[in-house]
Amino acid sequence: MTTSDTEPSPSGVTRLWLTEITHSRIVDRAGEPLGRVEDVIVRLGAGGYPPVAGLIGRLAGRQLFVPRDRVGEVERKRVQLTGETLSLLRFERRQGEVLLRSDVLGRRVISVETGRLITAGDIQLSAGRSGWKVAGVDSSRRGALRRMLPPPFNAPRHHARFFVDWAQVEPFVGHVPTSRLLMPIRRLRRLHPAEIADIVESASHEEGEEIISAVHADPELEADVFEELNTEHQVEFLHARSDAEAAMVLAGMGADDAADLITELDQGRRAAILALLPPAKQAKVRALLSYSPESAGGLMSPDFVAVAEAATVTEALAAVKTAGLSPQVLADVFVTDASGRLVGAVPLVSLIQARGNGGVAKLVQRGDTALESGDDLPEVARLMTDFNLSVAPVVDDGRRIIGVISVDDVLEAMLPDSWRRRSEADHG
Repeated sequence: MTTSDTEPSPSGVTRLWLTEITHSRIVDRAGEPLGRVEDVIVRLGAGGYPPVAGLIGRLAGRQLFVPRDRVGEVERKRVQLTGETLSLLRFERRQGEVLLRSDVLGRRVISVETGRLITAGDIQLSAGRSGWKVAGVDSSRRGALRRMLPPPFNAPRHHARFFVDWAQVEPFVGHVPTSRLLMPIRRLRRLHPAEIADIVESASHEEGEEIISAVHADPELEADVFEELNTEHQVEFLHARSDAEAAMVLAGMGADDAADLITELDQGRRAAILALLPPAKQAKVRALLSYSPESAGGLMSPDFVAVAEAATVTEALAAVKTAGLSPQVLADVFVTDASGRLVGAVPLVSLIQARGNGGVAKLVQRGDTALESGDDLPEVARLMTDFNLSVAPVVDDGRRIIGVISVDDVLEAMLPDSWRRRSEADHG
């Protein structure tokens, strides 16, 4: 069995590219020509490196299935069969089967290593003791060009820099007919929600729907991804969902993000979806909707940690542990007096470094750095910059804290829409 000279092969392993196998001559045991290879069949459902289940060949004008146990020696542009007979049944795709040439080659796949979409310009297969498996893809643009050229100009030429191991690849399968495959979530979980949102926004609608359907298996991840999507895509993917399904997504989002999204939905759906939210989340969202989106009240999150000034460090840290909030919001713990008025803030790192039986009142580092709900974005940015705040409190007329604004909220509000997504920034 020969090997491709375009990729180094470990001892005992043969590596060939898909474009070296498709259109190859199929010959019998005696070397007499029978037909041509049209495609390579793999099974994706098992995960890992997909095993080759067989070939699709065209013999005597018929498209036939060649099972893996009938495939003998495979080399560049030549496949030799074993045995004396071959079934003449036409190929019919079985559950979970994917055709590499028809379904994957030349299409975009997800690189979970870089968090980007890449094109499978070619697909590498490796053969070992357990049979042939998919090893990886060539993500270079030359693969697509090469497929359009006649021999010998279409001879495979690959560079190791463009090789992506299949363990770092997630293909789209929604377009595969009768495969009954769903994109698994296991590899997507290795990506940050913002990276998944980047991919969704740079994908086609069908590809984006497939990714959103995959993360639906993890409600927390789904909500995090929706928070990172731009408004256009949030609305796009909620449009086809029922009010109950939309409410489930919004329930997992932060109250401030959920409020922002509700205002972008069709007016006829807003009240129905809002009514389906859990009572506590619904109350927070309704309160946020009463503020202008350009004000501190519209920017703030109603979730924060505040303790009485009589609390100990141990009690404050216990409140942080049980809060279940994002790290950005938990950067500071706020301290209030007996009447609930804001006294100041204590950085979380100061609490961690302090003695557990000490009082938090002695650790307060900032006093009057609060915002009012009506303050505009420039005022919010000015105060947070002047005092080097990563999170700023928002208070009512009685100086009772009603929410907080984190620095990422300010950055998001100030960044131009065209800069928000990494793919747009890279290619704009």
